[in-house]
Amino acid sequence: MRIPIANICLALLATVLSVTSGHAQAQVGDSTTLAAQPVQLPVATAPYSGNTKSPNADSATPVSDKRALAGAQDLSPDSTALRRSYWQPFFNLTSTLDTNPRGAGNTVSLVPWGSFYGGVDLLLSSRRSDLTLDYLGGGVVSQHKNEDQPIQQLAFGERLSWRHVSISLFDQVAYFPKAVSGFYLPTGTSLTSNRELALQPVFVPNQSIVTTVGQELTNAFIGELDLSPTPRSSLTFLESYSVVRFFNSGVLDLNDTILQGGFNHQITRNNTIALLYRYAGFRFDNLYQPMDGHVVQFAFGRRVTGRLAFQLSAGPELSLFRTAAGQQSLGSTLPTILVFKRLSWSLDSSITYEIRRTVLKLGYDHGVTDGGGFLAGATTDQGSLSIDSQLSRTLAGQLIGGYASNRGAIATAQQPVDELYRDWFAGVTISHTWGRRASVFLSYQVQRQASNFACAGVGCGNGFTRQFISLGLTGRAQPRPIT
Repeated sequence: MRIPIANICLALLATVLSVTSGHAQAQVGDSTTLAAQPVQLPVATAPYSGNTKSPNADSATPVSDKRALAGAQDLSPDSTALRRSYWQPFFNLTSTLDTNPRGAGNTVSLVPWGSFYGGVDLLLSSRRSDLTLDYLGGGVVSQHKNEDQPIQQLAFGERLSWRHVSISLFDQVAYFPKAVSGFYLPTGTSLTSNRELALQPVFVPNQSIVTTVGQELTNAFIGELDLSPTPRSSLTFLESYSVVRFFNSGVLDLNDTILQGGFNHQITRNNTIALLYRYAGFRFDNLYQPMDGHVVQFAFGRRVTGRLAFQLSAGPELSLFRTAAGQQSLGSTLPTILVFKRLSWSLDSSITYEIRRTVLKLGYDHGVTDGGGFLAGATTDQGSLSIDSQLSRTLAGQLIGGYASNRGAIATAQQPVDELYRDWFAGVTISHTWGRRASVFLSYQVQRQASNFACAGVGCGNGFTRQFISLGLTGRAQPRPIT
């Protein structure tokens, strides 16, 4: 039975009013800074993907998954699928209770806020080209009008294929209020939960340290070239460039450049090995402390169509750090340049396992990163878990969790070497379909950050505990074919 449009509009209006009605009362009270708000995308509204039968499949284009083990994306268990061009709009309205919006210690004060957004998924598929574009736009609404902020995100990916050559291009741009960290919300504020656009963590800026003040603009671009001289062997070359701008004084703006080349060889039907070299260059706009990393890894991947995708790569990493003795800012005099070298190990791993109506995803990475804006280089460990399950015909559930550790890579006058951040997150979401194209959901998340030092001011990286309870309405229209 179709849901009358009027009923949907009334439900959306009621959700927004539950938050915005606090505007008038807030004018006479103290303003509370609204911090990193998650925007929920429940499992029931995942982007329309290639492993689902597309409408009018008789005119669809066959597309196979040919990701390289030494490439920018994780392996996927998805098989060759018949896909056709389409576009699909979606919307989301969420009302949230936040126990610690300022991210200050373990204080508890229930603060309501809401979020709304709409967007569109676009797929253009042909014999040589496979293009995917996802756009999301909306905003965050609080009790105080001066804290309302926009949300914008665009994710683009295209693969051009010929007999022995393929070119892949990816670009992801996002603007979030209060420096929302995608690491803590792997299926929240990220369109890249779409497998076709998801990138390995090593190719995107480190965002595993939480701040509760300011806004964040990120952009990551990757170009990949794959050459297949034989049916079982291929060469992969890629370049990644990403920037992060924090609109908050005292946080380091990031510029990351990565170059990678590798040789892939399929040893059996399901197993592949690879040898790769990666260069990573990290630069900071407001601090002279350039970092360069050289990584050599051996990789193993196993892929069972429709069931399993596993990959593990590990090897040594040589890091070079340069710093100016006595420097206080970028424009100050550089009396002496000190160079530090360090040999360590690196590891990147992920697994996706599908069984019936459940999808399990695990990931773990270790290596030197850009420090997430708080550290001028860090040794980072981060792991994440997500379980998505269709519990019944109308009920779906999602469980997420993760951990990150960031330790200062080298000692400087401004940054002690033992400076350490530890972060945890966990959450559960239950969604229930409402009609054919909409669903309501209830979500709970907890977030905790701890550090071994104290800093002055709110949102500077101090330890805190934060909890969210969210209720929302979301929906997707029928995919509209493009002829």
